[in-house]
Amino acid sequence: MPSSLSQSRRIHGGPVSMAFPAHARIFDLESAPGAVYLLRSGQVQLARGREAIVDHLGPGDVFGEKCLLTPQRKGQVATALTPVRVLAFRKRDARAILEGDPRLMMRFVRSLARRLDRCEETIRDSVAENTERRLARLLFRFLPTRAASGWVRLRFSPSNSELARTIGSTRWRTAHFMRKFQQMGWLGRRPELWVRTDGIREFLHSPPTSD
Repeated sequence: MPSSLSQSRRIHGGPVSMAFPAHARIFDLESAPGAVYLLRSGQVQLARGREAIVDHLGPGDVFGEKCLLTPQRKGQVATALTPVRVLAFRKRDARAILEGDPRLMMRFVRSLARRLDRCEETIRDSVAENTERRLARLLFRFLPTRAASGWVRLRFSPSNSELARTIGSTRWRTAHFMRKFQQMGWLGRRPELWVRTDGIREFLHSPPTSD
C-alpha cells in the first residue's frame, strides 16, 4: 500500500500539496491512483507491475492520469526515488481546475506528450536495437536537457537491476554492458551515474555490434 504522507495541505481550495519521503509508494498494485499528480520536486519511478519499469519522472512531469479512466485501472506503481513534493488534483476536482486554467491545462498536455514521446522511443528501441544499444540510448535519455561537454551527471542513477527492468534484459547482461561502457571510458559511477557526452554520442553513432 502507498506510504503515509509526510505532509498534505490544500492550496486555495484547489489541488492538494503533498510530500512523500524517498522510497514511498505513491500508488501501487493494490490501489489505483486517486489523483492526477504534478511533480514539483524530486524524482519518481513508474513501473508496470513488478516486472517492467516504464519511465523516470522529474519536476514538471504529470502522472496518475489513469484515475480519470472509468473504470479505474490498477497495475501501475509510482515510487518516490528521492523526497518528493507534488500537487495532487483529485479526480472530482481535476476537470474543473484544468478547464478553469488553460495555462495549467497546456502544462499537463505538454508533460503527457513528452511521456508519450519517451514511450514511443522505448518501443522503437525494443524493436530496432540490440540490448547494448538499448542500454546506451536509455542512459543518453537520462542526460540533462542542456548537457555540457565533458563529464555530466545523469538526472537518474538506477541500479543495474532497475536498468535491466527498463530495457527488458537480465541483470547479468546489463552489468556486463555497464562494465564495458566504463572500460570504453565514457561511463562512471561515483556512486551516481556520470557520462562523458562526446563518448556516448560517438558510441551511438558507431555501427552496432552483434547482441
